[in-house]
Amino acid sequence: MGSEHGQINSTLNCPHCQTKGKVRTQQVKVKAGISGGKATCALLTGGLSLFATGLSKKQMVTQLHCDNCGIGWQV
Repeated sequence: MGSEHGQINSTLNCPHCQTKGKVRTQQVKVKAGISGGKATCALLTGGLSLFATGLSKKQMVTQLHCDNCGIGWQV
């Protein structure tokens, strides 16, 4: 259990169960709303660029998971 959630960070406490040393972290890319640049490009190309890129932008976040209580969250 857990390796799909990244490496254990022994210094972090879980905000739900307060257990220390059971929190796993990993960097993931998530959708983060509409990109202004992509929306502008879609207008200029008559919407054709939407098929290739979509409107949503992606950003890197840290995903955390507690092996003790099973809760997950992102920062």
